[in-house]
Amino acid sequence: MYGVSKITIEEDIMLIAFTEVSCKSSVMADIFKRFAEDGVVVDMISQAAPHATTTSFSFTAAYNHFDTVMKTISGMKKQKGNIPPMISSGYTKINLFGEEMVTTCGVGAKAVAALAEKDIDIALITTSDYDISLLIRSECADEGLAALMDTFKV
Repeated sequence: MYGVSKITIEEDIMLIAFTEVSCKSSVMADIFKRFAEDGVVVDMISQAAPHATTTSFSFTAAYNHFDTVMKTISGMKKQKGNIPPMISSGYTKINLFGEEMVTTCGVGAKAVAALAEKDIDIALITTSDYDISLLIRSECADEGLAALMDTFKV
């Protein structure tokens, strides 16, 4: 178990990545507001550390919202220097959950090592006190899930 009591999987996920956007929180707030207004559930938000006045951030959404995501992006105000987001599909999210994670050292290390041992790359990782979400290519999902279940004996 090692801090993990449950593992779930969510298929057909897309990754949306904004690069070189202003560090102003109002910019990110506006982007997320637009997706929310259009009914897109945003998940796995990950922001890079700022570089001068810009940053990059990524998030996931269910692929069945692809058309809406494209409509939302095309409706965003074009600003000088803005780079359109990159969108890629074909991902699966594996979520590790456990209330004991908050006091257990090395859960993330074990999860990453289990996938690395199978040569499965992680496209995005997010964490909280009680869970770790790992975004991997869908063609690796079965092998990745099996490796994690074996590692954590779930």
